[in-house]
Amino acid sequence: MAPARIITISSGPDRDAHIPASDAHHQNEWYNQDFDGYRVTEQPLHAKRHIRVVCVGAGAAGLQIAYKAERLLENVELQIYEKNHDIGGTWLENRYPGCTCDIPSHSYQFTWEKNPNWSHFYSSSEEIWRYFKHVSTKYDLEKYVQFKTKVHSATWDEDAGKWRLNLIGPDGSQFEDECEILVNGSGVLNTYKYPNIPGIEEFGGKLMHSAAWDGNYDLTGKTAAVIGGGSSAVQIIPSIQPVVGKLIPFLRSSVWITTGFGAKYAGPGGTNFKYTDEQLEEFRTDPAKLAKYSRDIEGELNKRFTLMHRTSKDQKVSRELVADIMREQLGNDAFLTKKMIPNFDLGCRRMTPGSGYLQSLKKDNVQVVTESVVKFTKDGVVDESGTEHKVDVVICATGFDVSFTPHFEVTGRDGANIKKQFGENPKAYLSVTAPNFPNLFLFIGPNGPASHSSILPILEWHTRYLFQMIEKMQAENIKSFAPKMECAEELYQHTHELMKRLVWSSSCRSWFKMGKQYGPVTAIYPGSRLHYFEMLKNVRYEDYDIKYRSKNRFQFMGNGYTQCELSVDGDPVWYFDDPFVRV
Repeated sequence: MAPARIITISSGPDRDAHIPASDAHHQNEWYNQDFDGYRVTEQPLHAKRHIRVVCVGAGAAGLQIAYKAERLLENVELQIYEKNHDIGGTWLENRYPGCTCDIPSHSYQFTWEKNPNWSHFYSSSEEIWRYFKHVSTKYDLEKYVQFKTKVHSATWDEDAGKWRLNLIGPDGSQFEDECEILVNGSGVLNTYKYPNIPGIEEFGGKLMHSAAWDGNYDLTGKTAAVIGGGSSAVQIIPSIQPVVGKLIPFLRSSVWITTGFGAKYAGPGGTNFKYTDEQLEEFRTDPAKLAKYSRDIEGELNKRFTLMHRTSKDQKVSRELVADIMREQLGNDAFLTKKMIPNFDLGCRRMTPGSGYLQSLKKDNVQVVTESVVKFTKDGVVDESGTEHKVDVVICATGFDVSFTPHFEVTGRDGANIKKQFGENPKAYLSVTAPNFPNLFLFIGPNGPASHSSILPILEWHTRYLFQMIEKMQAENIKSFAPKMECAEELYQHTHELMKRLVWSSSCRSWFKMGKQYGPVTAIYPGSRLHYFEMLKNVRYEDYDIKYRSKNRFQFMGNGYTQCELSVDGDPVWYFDDPFVRV
């Protein structure tokens, strides 16, 4: 019997076949025309083109991006520039006495690298830095980082669809770089600032900022002034009080002194505690228990949004409770309770854990001044009443530049300057992107979840959002994304209308409002942490102005083949396994 003759076919293109030129004569006369000069790209659908990503900063955001990019992205080149000599960002820089994170240790960690070795429920800055260093070493992430390098400026090139960067290298020389995607991962509380007080340059004693602590300076027996009453000061004051001869804290504004986040799992009264050797051994040998413990704490942190409503029962009851506790810790001192217990909503300023802080204000060597410093002198500082306080050292716990703009010059589309555009009333898009600044991603930007528990899961979702956009850019021949100005405007309206009912809008002086008592809340997202995650889950591309690398947006469709058909392992019936089909 003669063998059966059948047509044999292949799933991929015929490599030997001649593809006619676009202008070759076609037997169907209708096709002897030119379609606006368009030409097919000889590649399969959704072929991922090469993309270069530059991230500024090798703190938590930079490490997160490096770890995930290596595992999830294809054909992407990553470069991280870090101004310091090592990784770690704020936890490398902030080493003042008592510097401790107010987020539970088992929440302040990457979801993909749970640490069984945290020594305390709330960890010190040094221990957090050691954790980040362990992560960067274990996963060899520092290969992406160039240290001691500062970005001087970034300018958007509309024609090329790239950011042109000007940088200063370790040896002080200038050089240039370019990228399709620019990520500002240098952090919100990164660029510290001294107070704008006359005569500061005339002071003859030691001047220090909490974010640039001089660990070699001996405070023993010294007369020390502390300017500022926020989170850093609350940790510094009780830590140095037993050491100095005299301590003069200038506390012009009150602050709610509370337990830390996740107090349900903390020590008695929400205090810090050290894990026992038995607990640590259990965490090391039982990953499931460690995972459950971490999840339980994380879940507790997501229950705070109702408390943040100005008229909620949670707010009323909690405010009364915290005020009572503060009175007790101040020994019911009439002067201190009047000055130190706030009359604004709980949470208007960041609620500040302060183990031993209020008690330290009652110590014999402490003189609390509730007036502002108005002038420096050669020998000390002068308060609003005109009294000069002679001191050996002035410690400025006066915060950071909280404009949410990169510390370097950024010039976007049509010459837009991000510092001028944001100003004192910034309008961004979901704290991730900003109109007029294509392909610039902010980790994090204005009106993000800056007071919504641990920042690390938030950075992970920023990274997830970024990767969705990178992959779309690669696969669909996209040049740039920039959020539409009208979308930023409408989001701004929603943000501040909802903010009316939330404590962050109350009349207190807070970095959430750029250090002002009155004005827009620029730092906080108008919703719960879970609300924010859901908003970031899928990119709303309809809110973006998308530009393509060619004038035909469908050029990415290529030559009609898919990558599945070209792969020896491709499944030609993958659509049978789609979740929708399987229902």
